[in-house]
Amino acid sequence: MNREYLSRSAVSPKLAVGKSKIHGTGVFAKEAVLKGEKLMEFGGQPISREEMLSGKYRIRSIWPVGEGRFIALPETDSAISMDEYLNHSCDANAWLDDEVTLTARRNIAAGEEITLDHGIWNFDDWYLDDDEQSCSCGVSHCRRKLTENDWRRADLQERYRGHFHPLVRQLME
Repeated sequence: MNREYLSRSAVSPKLAVGKSKIHGTGVFAKEAVLKGEKLMEFGGQPISREEMLSGKYRIRSIWPVGEGRFIALPETDSAISMDEYLNHSCDANAWLDDEVTLTARRNIAAGEEITLDHGIWNFDDWYLDDDEQSCSCGVSHCRRKLTENDWRRADLQERYRGHFHPLVRQLME
């Protein structure tokens, strides 16, 4: 499917950047968000896997949109993109409706950090160094280590059913 993507991410006016207890800077709800409400639509310049690996794109802006296809912001673009501050949680309050649309998984209170579980979109070793990354999300069922194979876990497949990245859904079939 050849879809047109936004040149920059579109973000709900209900969101703002702030200091995170999870990791550095995060994205927070300025006011209450209802379950199913659109939070963001990821955008960026369409690039290939080779371009993605070139070091010319902001690593936290790179987002997979298809097999070997990504969207990203170039290193030369200095404007803040709020989606780059999304942090992971093993019990995320946001999930995907398609490859670029982030929506609320449940009602989100004002002041709550918006989180996305890496397990619903990360299926490739391009993102995680040494095939795993430590997790410090702090939820009671934290996985402690994140890998590109977390999507295979039965608990994640149950928790996020119907809201995995389309490329991950293809792997599940």
